[in-house]
Amino acid sequence: MPWADNKGMRIWYEARGEGEPLVLLHGFTSSSAHWKVYGYASALERSHRVVLIDLRGHGKSAKPHERDAYALEHRLADIDAVLNELDIDAAHFCGFSMGGWLSYAMAARSPSMVKSLIIGGAHPYEESFAAFAGIDGSDPDAFIAALESFLGEVISPAMRRMMLLNDLRALCAAATDRASLEPALEGMRVPMMMFVGDLDQRLAAVQEAAQKMDARLVIVPGIAHAGTLGASEMLIPEIRSFLASR
Repeated sequence: MPWADNKGMRIWYEARGEGEPLVLLHGFTSSSAHWKVYGYASALERSHRVVLIDLRGHGKSAKPHERDAYALEHRLADIDAVLNELDIDAAHFCGFSMGGWLSYAMAARSPSMVKSLIIGGAHPYEESFAAFAGIDGSDPDAFIAALESFLGEVISPAMRRMMLLNDLRALCAAATDRASLEPALEGMRVPMMMFVGDLDQRLAAVQEAAQKMDARLVIVPGIAHAGTLGASEMLIPEIRSFLASR
């Protein structure tokens, strides 16, 4: 099974397909498996070398319970470790929610490593995880309540069951405030596509970022944040078209 090591942290990844590298980064409480479940991985590997990563705290990767372990530089170093294992020096990045934030951060820190950005349900502005204050993962109901407050929407019973399979202590440690990346992204000329549900409370911020960054914007009708990737029949053709234009 493929693992990359970042100073003792084991990060699980999978590479499939051939072509230019395309890194898929999942959202908070999720894992790389969702790119498979919704058909993104199988569709995109027809034209690209798709790299799936379980971000720290999620999936098969290491799950530290210390908040300091989730500093942005550590998370980016995990991605670096995977790319080094695969001998990749530049890639397209497609990230959803937390994965979108990390994709922005990769472009802000190392623009030469980023060939294009596809960002779903995420913006580059500061974001607070105050909803998780005092939540340590020991109470599943409290965790779900905090997550619903953070997202601004009610989580479906099926999604709730899936989320509660995670290591909740690790997820609470990972729920750290995000500083704005906007200053580092000013003037960035990386080709960019963004997508967001029209019921997502981040819609206005995503629209603002898309305008500032001259990004192609796809708005998914009737969808809130948590269900956005499920609109794969609409989004996969949009993503493939964007990548083909690169």
